[in-house]
Amino acid sequence: MRYSFLFKNFLNSIEKDVSASCRLTLSKPLQVSIQPNERCNARCLMCNCWKEKNDYINADEIIHTLKQLKQWLGNNFFVQIAGGEPLIFKNIYDIFSFCAQNGIICKISTNGIAFTENVCDKIIQSGLSFLSVSIDSHLSEIHDKYRGVPGTLERAVRGIRYLAGHAHLTLGVSSVIMKENVGTLPQSVDYFLSLPVNRLLIQPIRVWTDNLPPERWCEYPYWVNDHEAMTNFSHYLLEKKKTDKRIFNTVRDIGEWNDYFRNPAEMVNRNVKKCKVGYDRLFIDFKGNIFLGCQNYSPIGNIKQDPVRKVWFSAQAKRNRLKMATCRVPCTSNCNKELTLAQKASKALVLMKSGLFDTK
Repeated sequence: MRYSFLFKNFLNSIEKDVSASCRLTLSKPLQVSIQPNERCNARCLMCNCWKEKNDYINADEIIHTLKQLKQWLGNNFFVQIAGGEPLIFKNIYDIFSFCAQNGIICKISTNGIAFTENVCDKIIQSGLSFLSVSIDSHLSEIHDKYRGVPGTLERAVRGIRYLAGHAHLTLGVSSVIMKENVGTLPQSVDYFLSLPVNRLLIQPIRVWTDNLPPERWCEYPYWVNDHEAMTNFSHYLLEKKKTDKRIFNTVRDIGEWNDYFRNPAEMVNRNVKKCKVGYDRLFIDFKGNIFLGCQNYSPIGNIKQDPVRKVWFSAQAKRNRLKMATCRVPCTSNCNKELTLAQKASKALVLMKSGLFDTK
């Protein structure tokens, strides 16, 4: 499976580049992100998702969409599910099972609060491919404070250990660099890598406030203004990456963090360029709206009434791609960064070693 997946995605990346250059649509959305819900069982200080009380789509509608994608794309495409908190979405395990039974690699991102032995057993039985847990510190007084629920760290770690001991499942930890954890992140990284995980991803915090422009992000209460601590952590992680290949970030990612926190306006504007995400990605939000990978542009349809393949080739999709080709929207996402062949190979190697592409 690993070689067919990598080869299919490699060919699609070439078709994406040709499509973007020639204004064609030769490539396919082999990376699909789905937000089944915005409800959450955490109370994160830096996020308002948990204020949503309702679900607007259901598991049957998502599975129907996955069936369409399977019929169109075949095997070997990647589905990422995040929320909100996906593990509190009704019948979420049916979605995992459908993916497992149809050759679709499925990854979920979770805060781990829902981890009980019963929930972990359901995850295992579903055949889920890849699970990433968000942990921001090895210190419960920091992690639990930011997540807003006491005992979150302990439950997340216990769940990771249980899943690792009972399933052939790729496991990861994702962590966010913030004001209060940056000084202790070297120790946190050591702790994360002591867990039975296959991948570690670190990301700088994003500002979720609409009325705060990048030149004022330093006023955001969770922003990292301790540049010495940030520099020390960057150096530490670069050295750690030399000996532990589970660190998923590229050397370029790590090197950019200091500039990002020192001068976010310049960094964001530097990254604004021709965007190609509309040629290989789809994003489906918690109301069923379908986007070309990016919510900065209007939806191209809705899964409740629109066939996915039809909207991919629609006039609205074409208009959005033309707008994205001259994008001037400040963006902090990594999806529009072109990776070198070596960087792509480095990331692929992490996942290959994790067993993600092995036959389950």
